[in-house]
Amino acid sequence: MIRILAKILHDVVKGLCGQAGFVGHIGGDDFIFVIPVEAVHESCAEIVGVFDLLIPFQYSEQDRRAGYFFGKDRRGQLHRVPLMTVSVGVVTNERRNFTHAAQVSELATEMKSYAKTLPGSVYSIDRRTDDYATAGAATLARAEALGALEGK
Repeated sequence: MIRILAKILHDVVKGLCGQAGFVGHIGGDDFIFVIPVEAVHESCAEIVGVFDLLIPFQYSEQDRRAGYFFGKDRRGQLHRVPLMTVSVGVVTNERRNFTHAAQVSELATEMKSYAKTLPGSVYSIDRRTDDYATAGAATLARAEALGALEGK
């Protein structure tokens, strides 16, 4: 399923943005894509739409109809597992100026976490202003200071 997601991301981003788009694999089921801000809505809607069209075919017909399958956890306990969805957290520089890549990363992680709280496959765009980015910079400065004190 990770390969399918990678292919969807690549095909949508390159198809809509060409050389202006970049797709990277962070690890596990986490990816990043960088695109022009004017392509955000169309790209995200296409990614979610294609994902929701293709992923159900990775399950049996019975599981698709039920909307879940039964799977065992690490302890061997049987649980109802919903069909896979995709959650996209979006960060742009439309309403804020970032001074460090860690600010973007922190906010992207937050937006992805928020998107995961919503039902189904979704994308969630951060619409806050620079006040948050300034707070993020203060957090980063504290973290860097602590790292320096700890020899990191």
